[in-house]
Amino acid sequence: MATQKDVAKKAGVSFITVSRVINNEGNVKEATRKKVEDAIRELCYFPSFAGKALNSGRNNTIGIMTPIRFNEGIENTYLMSLLKGIERACRENGQDILLSPMVEDSGSFDYLRPYRQRKVDGLIYVGLQSLSGSMIDEINDLLIPCIVIADRPGHKRISWIDTDNERAGYETTKQIWKRGHRVIAFHGLEPAIHNANIADREAGFRRAFRELAGTEPDERLFIRSGYDGESIRKSIHALFNPACRYRGTPEPTAVFCSTDNRAIAVVQELASLGLTVPGDVSIVGFDGFARFYHSSPTIATNAQPLPEMGELAVRILLEHITNRNLPRREVVMTVPFVDGESLGNLGTPGGRA
Repeated sequence: MATQKDVAKKAGVSFITVSRVINNEGNVKEATRKKVEDAIRELCYFPSFAGKALNSGRNNTIGIMTPIRFNEGIENTYLMSLLKGIERACRENGQDILLSPMVEDSGSFDYLRPYRQRKVDGLIYVGLQSLSGSMIDEINDLLIPCIVIADRPGHKRISWIDTDNERAGYETTKQIWKRGHRVIAFHGLEPAIHNANIADREAGFRRAFRELAGTEPDERLFIRSGYDGESIRKSIHALFNPACRYRGTPEPTAVFCSTDNRAIAVVQELASLGLTVPGDVSIVGFDGFARFYHSSPTIATNAQPLPEMGELAVRILLEHITNRNLPRREVVMTVPFVDGESLGNLGTPGGRA
């Protein structure tokens, strides 16, 4: 097995120079760096990150904690998109990943135990659901840098990256209104399930509706469900099935779904009721990965920059691992609207008359 000394001999440089190249330090000429990298490849040399950890007091391992619902494929697509960026940034920076999923309905399992047993240098929490105050305290007790994606914990030591969900909800509602729709439903979560991002999207919807209509939106047009398909199915029947709809509730011409998961489920359920999209009802989603499912029609949505958020989270976390005195970072990213076939113009061919 090749050693660092073998690399130095092969490249015709000192042991120190090889170490500088491996650790991506400065003060190395580009031509020299290339010779060392060529020697590393030729000798199939793998740097000992364990040895580096002993010398630096670091483990070169980043922990990732996230809630997972195994019956929600598209929710896992959201997670996979984030992990794609996280993995790429970790690989580029010589970091290992320790993933500990928080499986739904698993009781009082200690999710932080893996990070106590195998020391990690920092922790990334993916906020598929908002962190509770007690969980924030437990994470803080680990005494390692932490960054949260898709949530905004109010703790002075925890950095976060999020998207401007309220603004995106506001702008999306204006897009729907511009297509002629005035009776617009919002499909969100049951009150018992707290997700700050979805709450912000609803707040943006309400703000835009007040500005455009000059009145509050009809509360009967707010439909809510859990994450499971059966719950979503019942919520759609409650609004679009005449046998289930409350008397006097207007039938919407458009539905703003708080996630792409819901948008796809709504399209499928409307089809079972004999309704077409966008012929009878227009649908808009949120997240930006409905396109991965090749839905027909294509879903109008808001494309969150998920891989980029994952990469940025790793970079910020590594900065805080290197310098514990840095102030926490708060990053808000924009979410562009992406048009799709599911959003029709009211009163035109392809949209409801």
